[in-house]
Amino acid sequence: TDGERERYARHIVLREVAGELCETLENGEGRERAASEAADLLYHAMVLLNAQEVPFSDVMRVLRKRFGVSGVEEKAARPPK
Repeated sequence: TDGERERYARHIVLREVAGELCETLENGEGRERAASEAADLLYHAMVLLNAQEVPFSDVMRVLRKRFGVSGVEEKAARPPK
């Protein structure tokens, strides 16, 4: 359906934008370029979250829980999928 194609296209765009951010950081293209690519990534992530009816406040709640916790500890505390 058109809705499924649109969601798929959004996911592809998000992956491409994430890749561009990684390349920018790996190539040391500077703060302004990194900030621009990160803004693109956040924008497209927020569009996808909205499409899935996930409020940004839910994302912020998860981030607040992670603050001050190492990535290893946080991942170990997650429930199994």
